[in-house]
Amino acid sequence: MDSLAVGGAFLILAPLTLLVLYQWVLAVASFAFRPARTASPPTPEVRFLVLIPAHNEEAGITGTLESLAEVDYPASLYQVVVIADRCSDGTATVARGLGARCYERSTGQPGKGAALAWGIEQAGLAGLAFDAIVVVDADTVVDPRLLAAYAEAFAEGHHLQQAHCSLSNPWDTPFTRIAAATSALRSTRYYGGKTALGLSGMLTGTGMCLGVAALGPGGWTAFSVGEDWELSAQLLLRGERIYFNPRARVFARESHTLQEASHQRLRWASGRYAVMSASVWALVLEGVRRRALWLVDAAITVMSPNYSTQATLSLAVLAGLWLSGASGSVAFWWAGAVLLAIAGYYVLGVFSTAAPLKALSGLLLIPVFLPWRLVIEVMGLLGFGRHDWGRMSRRAARTRTLVP
Repeated sequence: MDSLAVGGAFLILAPLTLLVLYQWVLAVASFAFRPARTASPPTPEVRFLVLIPAHNEEAGITGTLESLAEVDYPASLYQVVVIADRCSDGTATVARGLGARCYERSTGQPGKGAALAWGIEQAGLAGLAFDAIVVVDADTVVDPRLLAAYAEAFAEGHHLQQAHCSLSNPWDTPFTRIAAATSALRSTRYYGGKTALGLSGMLTGTGMCLGVAALGPGGWTAFSVGEDWELSAQLLLRGERIYFNPRARVFARESHTLQEASHQRLRWASGRYAVMSASVWALVLEGVRRRALWLVDAAITVMSPNYSTQATLSLAVLAGLWLSGASGSVAFWWAGAVLLAIAGYYVLGVFSTAAPLKALSGLLLIPVFLPWRLVIEVMGLLGFGRHDWGRMSRRAARTRTLVP
């Protein structure tokens, strides 16, 4: 029994160790990444179409629209459009009352991707002229320099960009404090490290900037529940790179509790697994064919389990070895070292937030958070939540808080 347990542990620990080392390499590289400020920013000339897909967001869209009205960019060069998709509330009324153009959609294929494709088509039919499309979720507020940061990177040749995404309510509850740490890891350390090493980023739903020319004549072509990663894979396979822009910043509103976040996290997990099954080998093979490391790296990103799943796997190996009587084996100590490395990585995320002590207090929820997250991952792997785009259950807030 001991030999079987040790053998199984090695099968899990070998790839898990490589993944943890990879994440730490990116984290170390992120500290060396200091994007130089443009000495003389280019004269604003990029025309932006800012799309806000919204499904019953009457209570929360006000903050999003108010923040977009205050961006430091010529008003003549950007147009805000709300796509009120199958709304049964006053989303459209609120949007128009705050000066946004609003298109109401009640038929056609359901889903965020389909809503965005339809919104882009409607904007074209309305005669709106734009060079790039910016997608901002209806629970997101933006930094005043968002469009200026996009325009500066656009002038440098980065026609596909993903903004740095933080939380607008990081300290509300233990759950938001955990999310604040993992968000800092993802945006600051993981994707910041990729940019430092010249690797491609990924589109992550909100804060995307898509040059019309780079998007191609087909326009928006991703319609699965994981539309952001699906579009990322499509663009990467066409040879396009996605630039993670640390100066472009958006702040998404996080759920307060596990229950409120369950629907959204299940949709994310299910969408990622769908993209994984469809795209990982294509990315690897194309990367080998082109001798393009950044494509293979993108495949690793798509298939990598999240931080909580990594921690749960290492804990499960430790428990299995202990129960099987192999607690003195090399595999047991190896699993302990991997768990410590994952814990240290999370602590790095804590200290990458604006208030580390507040973020650290989220650890109190970890014993409940880890099994909850594992259930979400298993359900996503089995395909639950793959055909639904709905409003996340959460407490809406009209107040806007920008977190540095």
